[in-house]
Amino acid sequence: MADTYIDYDETQIYGDYAIDQIARHLMGHFREFDPALHYVAVALRLAGDQVAAQLHAARAGDPVLHALVAAREAPQRAARDALQRFAHHLESHRAGALDYERFFVDAPQTLSRRGPVRLLAALEHVLGTLDEHAASVRESSLWHDELSAARGAMESVVADDRKLRATEVSTPELAAAREHWLAVYGAAKNVVAAALTLGGSPLPLDEVFDDLAATHRADGAYDDLVPGAQVAS
Repeated sequence: MADTYIDYDETQIYGDYAIDQIARHLMGHFREFDPALHYVAVALRLAGDQVAAQLHAARAGDPVLHALVAAREAPQRAARDALQRFAHHLESHRAGALDYERFFVDAPQTLSRRGPVRLLAALEHVLGTLDEHAASVRESSLWHDELSAARGAMESVVADDRKLRATEVSTPELAAAREHWLAVYGAAKNVVAAALTLGGSPLPLDEVFDDLAATHRADGAYDDLVPGAQVAS
């Protein structure tokens, strides 16, 4: 069953992680289950979007939280834009001149859904790869400067994100959306567990559902972050 302490922000973190893992490790490998896996992935995405919408509305009603949310929107847009434009720049190189996939852990077109921690990780990965392959990339120094500036801005956003997530907020609509998400998440676990068992797969369930993992792999999952608790500045 789902960890009933999963907080509002973690519905996005664990939900997106599960959707990614289902697509990566299960879809196409257990063809009899593909329709059911697709169904639960879509249901999980929709349930997560409902929580996100209600969480945004709840935080918008608090001046301090609204300011924190507003302050991170521009750096996140800039980070996504820089990564997507850099991806297009890489695609403009002659075929075979560089290994495009080496630069991106996540496909650039998925970045519109990524939260601050995932965006920061993407920038750090791209910059590390660019350092290794600068000689193969045109205008590498200019791109390094722009991506580094985006990373610096996102480091500040991630620091503020912990403060935002540690501040407790709730409304009846938000609580109901979370309860629905928990039900969908639990159902997704049942479908995935059935596919793994009947398909004879050794893949552990916690590789797909990170709330079950002893050590979290999902970017942004914190064991030490409790809503309502004090966060050091």
